[in-house]
Amino acid sequence: MFDPASITLGQASSAIRDLTVVVFLITTVWKSRGVYESAKKFFDRLTIHMDVMETGMSTLLGNHLKHIEQDLRVLSGRQPDLVETQDETEK
Repeated sequence: MFDPASITLGQASSAIRDLTVVVFLITTVWKSRGVYESAKKFFDRLTIHMDVMETGMSTLLGNHLKHIEQDLRVLSGRQPDLVETQDETEK
């Protein structure tokens, strides 16, 4: 049976040291888990963001780029002297 009166000072300090090590390990593991979860959530959000950007870019290139190119052809056809003037000033 456990007799608290027979515990020496060395046994008490050893038990406190062991308890401190266990608490330290538990705390370290708990905080490491939090860091891991934060990093995992960040990369999950990053993956979702990249999927959305890829879909948007696909829409842009597949649909809108044709219209933008047509508009640029029309605009450049309307102002040929402006284009020549810019080329002369760059030289």
